[in-house]
Amino acid sequence: MTSARLPMPVESAGRPTGVRTRPARLLLGVVGIAIAIALPYLVPTQMSLLVTVGIFYLATIGLTPLIGQAGQVSLGQTMFMAIGGYGAGFLTMDWHWPTAVAALVLAAFSGLLALVFGAGFLRLRGYYFALATLGLAVATASLSTAWISLTDGPSGLVGIPSLHLGSYAVFSDQANFYVLVVLGAIAAWITSNLRNSQTGRALAAVGNDSVAAGMLGIRASRYKATAFAISAVTASLAGSLYAFYLRFFSPDVVTVTVAFSIVIMVAVGGSRSVIGPLIGALVIQGLPQVGQTFSNWEPLVAGLVLIAVMTYFPAGLWGAVRDGVASAWRRVSRHAVAQGAGR
Repeated sequence: MTSARLPMPVESAGRPTGVRTRPARLLLGVVGIAIAIALPYLVPTQMSLLVTVGIFYLATIGLTPLIGQAGQVSLGQTMFMAIGGYGAGFLTMDWHWPTAVAALVLAAFSGLLALVFGAGFLRLRGYYFALATLGLAVATASLSTAWISLTDGPSGLVGIPSLHLGSYAVFSDQANFYVLVVLGAIAAWITSNLRNSQTGRALAAVGNDSVAAGMLGIRASRYKATAFAISAVTASLAGSLYAFYLRFFSPDVVTVTVAFSIVIMVAVGGSRSVIGPLIGALVIQGLPQVGQTFSNWEPLVAGLVLIAVMTYFPAGLWGAVRDGVASAWRRVSRHAVAQGAGR
Protein backbone atom coordinates (compact mmCIF):
# COMPACT_ATOMS: atom_id res chain seq x y z
CA MET A 1 0.00 0.00 0.00
CA THR A 2 1.43 3.40 -0.92
CA SER A 3 1.73 6.25 1.54
CA ALA A 4 -0.93 8.93 1.35
CA ARG A 5 -0.03 12.58 1.58
CA LEU A 6 -0.65 13.69 5.12
CA PRO A 7 -2.31 16.93 6.21
CA MET A 8 -0.37 19.55 8.09
CA PRO A 9 -0.26 18.88 11.83
CA VAL A 10 -2.27 20.99 14.21
CA GLU A 11 -0.55 22.01 17.45
CA SER A 12 -3.56 23.66 18.96
CA ALA A 13 -7.16 23.95 17.90
CA GLY A 14 -7.69 26.20 14.94
CA ARG A 15 -4.03 27.05 14.43
CA PRO A 16 -2.27 25.14 11.67
CA THR A 17 1.49 25.12 11.56
CA GLY A 18 3.79 25.41 8.59
CA VAL A 19 4.67 28.08 6.07
CA ARG A 20 2.26 30.66 7.37
CA THR A 21 3.95 30.69 10.79
CA ARG A 22 7.53 30.61 9.45
CA PRO A 23 8.16 34.40 9.65
CA ALA A 24 6.91 34.44 13.24
CA ARG A 25 9.08 31.44 14.13
CA LEU A 26 12.11 33.04 12.48
CA LEU A 27 11.57 36.31 14.35
CA LEU A 28 11.13 34.42 17.62
CA GLY A 29 14.35 32.52 16.98
CA VAL A 30 16.34 35.68 16.26
CA VAL A 31 15.00 37.37 19.40
CA GLY A 32 15.77 34.26 21.46
CA ILE A 33 19.37 34.07 20.21
CA ALA A 34 19.86 37.79 20.87
CA ILE A 35 18.62 37.36 24.44
CA ALA A 36 20.85 34.32 24.91
CA ILE A 37 23.92 36.26 23.73
CA ALA A 38 23.14 39.06 26.19
CA LEU A 39 22.42 36.82 29.20
CA PRO A 40 26.05 36.42 30.40
CA TYR A 41 26.22 40.21 30.73
CA LEU A 42 22.77 40.58 32.28
CA VAL A 43 23.06 37.82 34.92
CA PRO A 44 26.80 37.06 35.28
CA THR A 45 26.29 35.48 38.70
CA GLN A 46 23.97 32.80 37.30
CA MET A 47 26.20 31.42 34.58
CA SER A 48 26.57 27.99 36.20
CA LEU A 49 22.78 27.63 36.28
CA LEU A 50 22.47 28.79 32.67
CA VAL A 51 25.06 26.25 31.51
CA THR A 52 23.23 23.47 33.35
CA VAL A 53 19.92 24.59 31.84
CA GLY A 54 21.55 24.57 28.39
CA ILE A 55 22.83 21.02 28.91
CA PHE A 56 19.44 19.74 29.97
CA TYR A 57 17.80 21.63 27.14
CA LEU A 58 19.86 19.49 24.77
CA ALA A 59 18.78 16.40 26.69
CA THR A 60 15.10 17.37 26.42
CA ILE A 61 14.72 19.03 23.01
CA GLY A 62 15.33 15.73 21.26
CA LEU A 63 12.30 14.25 23.02
CA THR A 64 9.81 16.69 21.48
CA PRO A 65 9.25 14.67 18.26
CA LEU A 66 8.91 11.45 20.23
CA ILE A 67 6.63 12.74 23.01
CA GLY A 68 4.92 15.71 21.40
CA GLN A 69 4.17 14.09 18.04
CA ALA A 70 4.50 10.31 18.27
CA GLY A 71 2.96 10.24 21.75
CA GLN A 72 5.67 7.94 23.17
CA VAL A 73 7.25 8.73 26.56
CA SER A 74 10.90 7.69 26.84
CA LEU A 75 12.67 7.43 30.18
CA GLY A 76 15.88 6.26 28.57
CA GLN A 77 17.63 9.60 28.08
CA THR A 78 20.02 8.93 30.97
CA MET A 79 21.41 5.88 29.18
CA PHE A 80 22.46 8.00 26.22
CA MET A 81 23.74 10.73 28.54
CA ALA A 82 25.86 8.06 30.24
CA ILE A 83 27.22 6.93 26.87
CA GLY A 84 28.13 10.54 26.07
CA GLY A 85 29.58 11.33 29.49
CA TYR A 86 31.46 8.16 30.35
CA GLY A 87 32.39 7.59 26.71
CA ALA A 88 33.86 11.08 26.46
CA GLY A 89 35.95 10.44 29.56
CA PHE A 90 37.17 7.08 28.32
CA LEU A 91 38.01 8.18 24.76
CA THR A 92 39.77 11.40 25.76
CA MET A 93 41.60 10.19 28.87
CA ASP A 94 42.56 6.66 27.85
CA TRP A 95 42.71 6.87 24.05
CA HIS A 96 43.52 10.61 23.83
CA TRP A 97 40.86 11.38 21.23
CA PRO A 98 40.11 15.06 20.45
CA THR A 99 37.18 16.08 22.62
CA ALA A 100 34.95 17.34 19.80
CA VAL A 101 35.54 14.19 17.75
CA ALA A 102 34.74 11.99 20.75
CA ALA A 103 31.46 13.84 21.39
CA LEU A 104 30.35 13.55 17.75
CA VAL A 105 31.29 9.86 17.44
CA LEU A 106 29.47 9.02 20.67
CA ALA A 107 26.40 10.94 19.50
CA ALA A 108 26.38 8.97 16.25
CA PHE A 109 26.85 5.72 18.16
CA SER A 110 23.96 6.61 20.47
CA GLY A 111 21.72 7.29 17.48
CA LEU A 112 22.55 3.89 15.96
CA LEU A 113 22.02 2.17 19.31
CA ALA A 114 18.63 3.86 19.62
CA LEU A 115 17.68 2.48 16.21
CA VAL A 116 18.63 -1.01 17.41
CA PHE A 117 16.60 -0.71 20.61
CA GLY A 118 13.83 1.04 18.75
CA ALA A 119 13.41 -1.91 16.40
CA GLY A 120 12.05 -3.88 19.34
CA PHE A 121 10.82 -1.31 21.85
CA LEU A 122 8.85 0.85 19.45
CA ARG A 123 6.56 -1.99 18.52
CA LEU A 124 5.20 -1.58 22.04
CA ARG A 125 2.29 0.78 22.61
CA GLY A 126 1.25 3.09 25.38
CA TYR A 127 2.94 2.74 28.73
CA TYR A 128 4.69 -0.50 27.71
CA PHE A 129 7.28 1.53 25.80
CA ALA A 130 7.76 3.84 28.79
CA LEU A 131 8.29 0.79 31.04
CA ALA A 132 10.82 -0.65 28.59
CA THR A 133 12.83 2.59 28.56
CA LEU A 134 12.53 2.77 32.34
CA GLY A 135 14.36 -0.55 32.33
CA LEU A 136 17.17 1.14 30.37
CA ALA A 137 17.32 3.90 32.97
CA VAL A 138 17.47 1.42 35.86
CA ALA A 139 20.18 -0.64 34.11
CA THR A 140 22.18 2.53 33.39
CA ALA A 141 22.05 3.65 37.03
CA SER A 142 23.17 0.21 38.17
CA LEU A 143 25.99 -0.17 35.63
CA SER A 144 27.34 3.32 36.30
CA THR A 145 28.00 2.23 39.88
CA ALA A 146 28.99 -1.40 39.31
CA TRP A 147 31.15 -1.15 36.17
CA ILE A 148 34.14 0.22 38.08
CA SER A 149 36.73 -0.47 35.37
CA LEU A 150 34.97 1.98 33.03
CA THR A 151 33.13 4.39 35.32
CA ASP A 152 35.31 4.37 38.47
CA GLY A 153 32.18 3.40 40.40
CA PRO A 154 30.41 5.76 42.82
CA SER A 155 33.33 8.21 42.87
CA GLY A 156 32.97 8.87 39.13
CA LEU A 157 35.47 9.84 36.45
CA VAL A 158 37.74 12.72 37.48
CA GLY A 159 40.07 14.75 35.29
CA ILE A 160 38.10 14.69 32.03
CA PRO A 161 39.55 17.39 29.76
CA SER A 162 37.61 20.48 28.81
CA LEU A 163 36.08 20.73 25.36
CA HIS A 164 38.56 21.89 22.72
CA LEU A 165 37.51 23.42 19.40
CA GLY A 166 40.72 23.28 17.46
CA SER A 167 43.30 25.03 19.60
CA TYR A 168 40.67 26.88 21.66
CA ALA A 169 39.82 25.45 25.08
CA VAL A 170 36.17 25.91 26.07
CA PHE A 171 36.86 26.33 29.77
CA SER A 172 34.91 29.25 31.23
CA ASP A 173 31.20 29.26 32.05
CA GLN A 174 30.60 31.89 29.39
CA ALA A 175 32.40 29.91 26.67
CA ASN A 176 30.49 26.73 27.56
CA PHE A 177 27.24 28.68 27.54
CA TYR A 178 27.82 30.05 24.04
CA VAL A 179 28.69 26.58 22.73
CA LEU A 180 25.40 25.34 24.19
CA VAL A 181 23.52 28.26 22.62
CA VAL A 182 24.84 27.27 19.19
CA LEU A 183 24.10 23.57 19.66
CA GLY A 184 20.69 24.31 21.20
CA ALA A 185 19.79 26.58 18.28
CA ILE A 186 20.81 23.88 15.79
CA ALA A 187 18.80 21.24 17.67
CA ALA A 188 15.79 23.56 17.86
CA TRP A 189 16.02 24.31 14.13
CA ILE A 190 16.20 20.60 13.27
CA THR A 191 13.29 19.56 15.49
CA SER A 192 11.18 22.53 14.38
CA ASN A 193 11.70 21.69 10.72
CA LEU A 194 11.12 18.02 11.42
CA ARG A 195 7.77 18.84 13.00
CA ASN A 196 6.64 20.58 9.82
CA SER A 197 8.07 18.00 7.43
CA GLN A 198 6.51 14.87 5.94
CA THR A 199 8.19 12.85 8.70
CA GLY A 200 6.68 15.13 11.33
CA ARG A 201 3.23 14.78 9.83
CA ALA A 202 3.65 11.01 9.80
CA LEU A 203 4.68 11.08 13.47
CA ALA A 204 1.64 13.21 14.29
CA ALA A 205 -0.62 10.75 12.47
CA VAL A 206 0.94 7.85 14.40
CA GLY A 207 0.49 9.70 17.68
CA ASN A 208 -3.17 10.48 16.94
CA ASP A 209 -4.15 7.00 15.73
CA SER A 210 -1.49 4.42 14.92
CA VAL A 211 -4.07 2.02 13.42
CA ALA A 212 -5.41 4.64 11.00
CA ALA A 213 -1.84 5.66 10.18
CA GLY A 214 -1.02 2.06 9.33
CA MET A 215 -4.01 1.93 6.99
CA LEU A 216 -2.50 4.93 5.18
CA GLY A 217 0.70 2.94 4.65
CA ILE A 218 2.71 4.67 7.38
CA ARG A 219 5.23 2.37 9.05
CA ALA A 220 4.84 3.59 12.61
CA SER A 221 7.86 1.75 14.00
CA ARG A 222 10.20 3.30 11.42
CA TYR A 223 9.10 6.85 12.09
CA LYS A 224 9.13 6.39 15.86
CA ALA A 225 12.61 4.85 15.64
CA THR A 226 13.79 7.97 13.81
CA ALA A 227 12.41 10.18 16.59
CA PHE A 228 13.98 7.91 19.23
CA ALA A 229 17.35 8.18 17.48
CA ILE A 230 17.13 11.99 17.45
CA SER A 231 16.47 12.00 21.19
CA ALA A 232 19.49 9.71 21.71
CA VAL A 233 21.82 11.97 19.72
CA THR A 234 20.93 15.12 21.67
CA ALA A 235 21.10 13.28 25.02
CA SER A 236 24.55 11.91 24.20
CA LEU A 237 25.78 15.39 23.29
CA ALA A 238 24.35 16.68 26.56
CA GLY A 239 26.20 13.99 28.51
CA SER A 240 29.51 14.72 26.75
CA LEU A 241 29.22 18.47 27.28
CA TYR A 242 28.30 17.91 30.92
CA ALA A 243 31.47 15.85 31.36
CA PHE A 244 33.65 18.40 29.54
CA TYR A 245 32.14 21.29 31.51
CA LEU A 246 32.57 19.80 34.99
CA ARG A 247 35.60 17.70 33.99
CA PHE A 248 33.84 15.03 35.98
CA PHE A 249 31.06 12.50 35.47
CA SER A 250 29.45 10.33 38.14
CA PRO A 251 26.43 8.04 38.68
CA ASP A 252 24.58 11.00 40.24
CA VAL A 253 24.11 12.45 36.75
CA VAL A 254 22.31 9.37 35.40
CA THR A 255 20.06 8.22 38.24
CA VAL A 256 16.48 7.13 37.67
CA THR A 257 15.38 10.37 39.36
CA VAL A 258 17.20 12.34 36.66
CA ALA A 259 15.48 10.22 34.01
CA PHE A 260 12.09 11.18 35.42
CA SER A 261 13.18 14.83 35.80
CA ILE A 262 14.00 15.05 32.09
CA VAL A 263 10.50 13.90 31.15
CA ILE A 264 9.03 16.29 33.73
CA MET A 265 10.94 19.17 32.11
CA VAL A 266 9.38 18.37 28.75
CA ALA A 267 5.89 18.01 30.22
CA VAL A 268 6.10 21.19 32.32
CA GLY A 269 7.34 23.40 29.50
CA GLY A 270 5.37 21.77 26.70
CA SER A 271 6.30 18.98 24.32
CA ARG A 272 5.03 20.56 21.09
CA SER A 273 7.44 23.46 20.76
CA VAL A 274 11.16 24.13 20.92
CA ILE A 275 10.70 26.69 23.70
CA GLY A 276 8.75 24.42 26.05
CA PRO A 277 11.72 22.20 27.05
CA LEU A 278 13.79 25.32 27.71
CA ILE A 279 11.16 26.65 30.11
CA GLY A 280 10.85 23.24 31.75
CA ALA A 281 14.63 22.93 32.20
CA LEU A 282 14.80 26.44 33.65
CA VAL A 283 11.98 25.72 36.13
CA ILE A 284 13.23 22.32 37.31
CA GLN A 285 16.93 23.23 37.39
CA GLY A 286 16.14 26.57 39.01
CA LEU A 287 14.30 25.04 41.96
CA PRO A 288 17.46 24.18 43.96
CA GLN A 289 18.65 27.78 43.55
CA VAL A 290 15.97 28.90 46.00
CA GLY A 291 18.05 27.52 48.87
CA GLN A 292 19.74 24.43 50.22
CA THR A 293 16.78 23.51 52.42
CA PHE A 294 14.42 23.88 49.49
CA SER A 295 16.67 21.80 47.23
CA ASN A 296 16.18 18.81 49.56
CA TRP A 297 12.50 18.92 48.60
CA GLU A 298 13.18 19.32 44.88
CA PRO A 299 11.69 15.95 43.76
CA LEU A 300 8.48 16.60 45.71
CA VAL A 301 8.16 20.16 44.43
CA ALA A 302 8.89 19.05 40.86
CA GLY A 303 6.15 16.43 41.15
CA LEU A 304 3.68 18.99 42.48
CA VAL A 305 4.59 21.41 39.69
CA LEU A 306 4.00 18.66 37.16
CA ILE A 307 0.60 17.82 38.63
CA ALA A 308 -0.44 21.48 38.62
CA VAL A 309 0.73 22.06 35.05
CA MET A 310 -0.85 18.89 33.68
CA THR A 311 -4.12 19.69 35.46
CA TYR A 312 -4.49 23.33 34.48
CA PHE A 313 -2.12 23.70 31.48
CA PRO A 314 -2.09 20.37 29.62
CA ALA A 315 -0.13 21.94 26.74
CA GLY A 316 2.62 23.01 29.14
CA LEU A 317 3.59 26.46 30.38
CA TRP A 318 4.67 27.67 26.94
CA GLY A 319 1.49 26.31 25.40
CA ALA A 320 -0.53 28.24 27.98
CA VAL A 321 1.36 31.46 27.24
CA ARG A 322 1.06 30.96 23.48
CA ASP A 323 -2.66 30.22 23.62
CA GLY A 324 -3.22 33.15 25.97
CA VAL A 325 -1.47 35.55 23.61
CA ALA A 326 -3.39 34.14 20.63
CA SER A 327 -6.68 34.52 22.49
CA ALA A 328 -5.88 38.11 23.47
CA TRP A 329 -4.91 38.91 19.88
CA ARG A 330 -8.21 37.50 18.59
CA ARG A 331 -10.15 39.62 21.08
CA VAL A 332 -8.26 42.76 20.06
CA SER A 333 -8.82 41.96 16.37
CA ARG A 334 -12.57 41.41 16.88
CA HIS A 335 -12.80 44.63 18.85
CA ALA A 336 -11.00 46.55 16.11
CA VAL A 337 -13.26 45.03 13.45
CA ALA A 338 -16.36 45.88 15.49
CA GLN A 339 -15.23 49.46 15.92
CA GLY A 340 -14.51 49.75 12.21
CA ALA A 341 -17.95 48.39 11.33
CA GLY A 342 -19.65 50.85 13.69
CA ARG A 343 -18.17 53.91 12.04
